[in-house]
Amino acid sequence: MESLRKDTKGQWIALSGLVLSLIIIGLAALANQAAMAGYHSSNAALEFPKENIRELNLHTRDNAKIIKDLSFEINKTSNESIPDIYTQLFKNYSSQIEKLHAIHGETVDVSLVSINSTNGTYGINDIDIIFVNITYNDGRTHYESKPEVIEVGA
Repeated sequence: MESLRKDTKGQWIALSGLVLSLIIIGLAALANQAAMAGYHSSNAALEFPKENIRELNLHTRDNAKIIKDLSFEINKTSNESIPDIYTQLFKNYSSQIEKLHAIHGETVDVSLVSINSTNGTYGINDIDIIFVNITYNDGRTHYESKPEVIEVGA
């Protein structure tokens, strides 16, 4: 009996088994955390509203050109100057785009900063470049483009 008490070979086997099991549990926990971190980081990239921001910029550029053409058409039957008409039409566009984005819970501000106009043919003011401030906020992402330079010349 005395020889069994002094024999400690079994304790080393039990201790090494315990250490190996703790190491395996730790590696499994680290692998799980790596998988979760990868999932959350890829999900965050998908939640970034880059398409919404890109569409807002492109939509503003396209409408700036359309508003220029409308300004010239309205000027033919109105006594207002083309820059004044353009400013009023752009304010209407800005108001409408704010309301459209508010439906989706986004705050958008598209404001006209200045208009570069030159005297074109027949002494009529021609609009070449406009400067616009574009701000986008959806609660998680804040985007500002101050000033956005838009060429509306033909």
